[in-house]
Amino acid sequence: MSSLERSRNAIPALRQIVSELRKSNGKLSRESREFKFLMNQMRTHQPTQRIFSKAPNEMEHLAQTYATYLHSTRMLAELQEKYSSGERSIEDSAKLVGLQLPEKK
Repeated sequence: MSSLERSRNAIPALRQIVSELRKSNGKLSRESREFKFLMNQMRTHQPTQRIFSKAPNEMEHLAQTYATYLHSTRMLAELQEKYSSGERSIEDSAKLVGLQLPEKK
């Protein structure tokens, strides 16, 4: 895999990471520590990846894995917020699935 192909794979992963960080934190500027760290990591691993990596696309895989983790974490938080209305009573749960509880005496 050439370096051009690797950069084609790395750039979308970097964009996805930045997008997820912006969605979770509200705003991520180019001057923030997180953004500078990401850019530094991508630039640092660009030349050394061909020489020292166990796999030729190890950095891209790591970036894609991190992007997926950020997306999944954000989606989990959204779902927990949406469905955190509390637990239903036994009667409400039974009605939800179309069952009726026996009458209490």
